[in-house]
Amino acid sequence: MPNTFNIKAGPAALQHIKAHGLNPKDISVIPAAAGGPKWIVLQAMDKYLVTNWFDQRQQPLHLVGASAGAWRMMCYATNDPAPALDRFLKAYVEQSYPTWPTGQEVSDKMEEIIRYSLTEQGIQHIVTGGQKRLHVITSETQFKLKEGSSYKAQFARIAAKNLLSRTLMSSDIHRVVFTNDATAKEVFIPDGITTRFQPLEQRSIIPALKATGSIPMLMEPVTEIAGLNKLLWDGALVDYHIGLSYETNGLVFYPHFADRIIPGWFDKFVPWRKASQAVLDKMIMIYPSKNFIASLPDQKIPDRKDFETYFDNNETRIANWYEVARRGEEMAEEFDSLYLKGDLIDCVETF
Repeated sequence: MPNTFNIKAGPAALQHIKAHGLNPKDISVIPAAAGGPKWIVLQAMDKYLVTNWFDQRQQPLHLVGASAGAWRMMCYATNDPAPALDRFLKAYVEQSYPTWPTGQEVSDKMEEIIRYSLTEQGIQHIVTGGQKRLHVITSETQFKLKEGSSYKAQFARIAAKNLLSRTLMSSDIHRVVFTNDATAKEVFIPDGITTRFQPLEQRSIIPALKATGSIPMLMEPVTEIAGLNKLLWDGALVDYHIGLSYETNGLVFYPHFADRIIPGWFDKFVPWRKASQAVLDKMIMIYPSKNFIASLPDQKIPDRKDFETYFDNNETRIANWYEVARRGEEMAEEFDSLYLKGDLIDCVETF
């Protein structure tokens, strides 16, 4: 078994790779979870995938993300993804604030990170579209804008409804997917959450990428997207770990930082809520092993609490995060070695 990662597959995915092996051309979808800086442990795997597996790909590849996951996928969607991922790592890790930031300061920094990572050329790549189909998930609330409000009561109501059923949330919160794929509606299988699709255009791409990371109680919602009069928030509220099903013939390859899929952010407090078998059926998920995580700085994957823990010692946080990104190369190297030897199938467990 691998030392640095585990790999699981659903029944249909396992049957396919036993019969045909694991081939990048058979992958149709890559989901990317929200979760703040947890993505850093996957940075090397991301670079491996875009420079090796999908470098010469001709078939459509659907890139589905929320929050930080959407920012990873925006880098994938450019014509030069590896440098974009490097810029994203640098800008995200090295962000710092002289005093505890306001929501507006975080939002401004977020836009700075997005623009630096993408560049104007990258923005044009995404808007123009092509075989890389980017789907940026945001959450649209149905309550009205109240300047200075934290919206605690409104989100508490959504959480209470979610406790009973995810679909009950749909009267208060919708999924809005910004996409450069005109056929996106045909790709996402309905899951009971009201969903709308909006084009990723020159005027909407930066606001959409800001909206997908706008965390309630920490930041203000995004309201300036043309044609939309609702409040747009972090896509994680509806799709935390992207527990969605897709109408495609290919497999779903999921580089993840956790060993389970938590459908929505409110489901973190509903431990019995799990991804459905339909979601897992065609999925192959790779994630760090417990032993590997225990060997990282602070014996954990980075998380948003690190900003608070190391606020007066920013240099240590930055050094730790860069170290986790570097150590992630071990996962990519071990995966590549097993893949080239044809031994990866022996490592796959079932969901």
